[in-house]
Amino acid sequence: MHPRPLRALSRLLHLTQPWLVAVLALPLSAAPAYVTIGTGALNGVYYPTGGAICRLLNDDSASHGLHCTVQSTSGSIANLAALAKGDIQLALVQSDVLFHAAHGSGPFAGQAPNDQLRSLLRLHNESLTLLASATSNITTLADIEGKRVDLGSPNSGDRVTSQALLEAMGWRATDFTLPPVASPGNRLEGLCNGTLDAAFLVAGHPNQGIGDLTGRCQARLIPIEGEQIDKLLKQYPYYQRSRIGANLYPGQTSSLATFAVTAELVAKASLPEAEVRTLRDVLSRHLKQFTRLHPALTTLTPESMQAGDILPLHPGMLDAVPTLLPESLTPSGAEATSGALATAPSAPTSAATPLEGAEVLPEQPAGATLPASSDAVATGQAPALTTLPVPTEADIAQGSQPDAAGIATPSAAKSTEQVTTATPAPGSPSGASPVTGETPAPAQ
Repeated sequence: MHPRPLRALSRLLHLTQPWLVAVLALPLSAAPAYVTIGTGALNGVYYPTGGAICRLLNDDSASHGLHCTVQSTSGSIANLAALAKGDIQLALVQSDVLFHAAHGSGPFAGQAPNDQLRSLLRLHNESLTLLASATSNITTLADIEGKRVDLGSPNSGDRVTSQALLEAMGWRATDFTLPPVASPGNRLEGLCNGTLDAAFLVAGHPNQGIGDLTGRCQARLIPIEGEQIDKLLKQYPYYQRSRIGANLYPGQTSSLATFAVTAELVAKASLPEAEVRTLRDVLSRHLKQFTRLHPALTTLTPESMQAGDILPLHPGMLDAVPTLLPESLTPSGAEATSGALATAPSAPTSAATPLEGAEVLPEQPAGATLPASSDAVATGQAPALTTLPVPTEADIAQGSQPDAAGIATPSAAKSTEQVTTATPAPGSPSGASPVTGETPAPAQ
């Protein structure tokens, strides 16, 4: 190269060197991170629960850099499939479905145990719920044998749990008359039009869809109890005794015995520890607000949210957990008593619970299954991303948030039985009206 250009280059480097050194010395800003939570159908508990988590994360995203979206899905099994593929980073899953995935059993029989799943948090209880039509003569669990019973859609959490019940009772699917094929969104409508005698669903309570069926069609809740159920609970630790509280639904004046699973928040082991720690810390700081965002969440405490032993804990959950003062959890400083204000009876069954700051991705096709190889799973095409509005803190305090009625009252004591109760809305049938809850669609 000619000496003159070399001298010019040397002078340029001499002039710019201090600037380059200064720029390189500046602290690097962490790139924003994005997570999507796989939930359930829009009128269920999984969807607003995921929305509540995203709302809290997004409210603080300027400080921690983590952004969150909610994806509506057909439930637990579809969430595990999407998690395996990498379409979502967090998943809400029934405890029994999670056990089977971790052990290669049940709906995952023939597949290798999934050793990449990690637990984050344990959330609300979901009860196996048996509904009978008004015209059937079903009054006990034993009465359903030989009847037209919907056991839950194939490849759904409903079917996994109802199948466990059938096995405990010594029944087979052939002991029931197959109901007519219904679309996933209205499989329980047969309880109203006379094509179904009974149906099972796994649901958090109170539940908007159940409120619609009991009010509009006079469907009835049937207790699930007996010696066989006692044996089932002793055999499988991921099930627990539960009761559906009185006066949650029209015509339901007494509490009912059943058993329940828990909703578990899980991720893959590869999810960065910093993101898991951020989620944990945000929920710890805002637990009181989180429990007010849906009636099914009101009894959660730091102790109850500690993950069980189905899966190993994610490393991001293993360091010290921030301490929560009792008064930060409930207005009175005591544990909460389950209860909820009811929404208007006219609320549509399919209505979503609006949540501000929580972007929602569309529902994935029903019937998704976890692939034998965790590297691939077929998914459908999704419509455009939308953002839902949310109630303000004032709305919550006044019990006026749309579709997710109010704030439950704090619980007085823990019990091995989860009991869900509610404060009835004035003027509602039998002192109760439906409130958004876990979906009666085949999602859960």
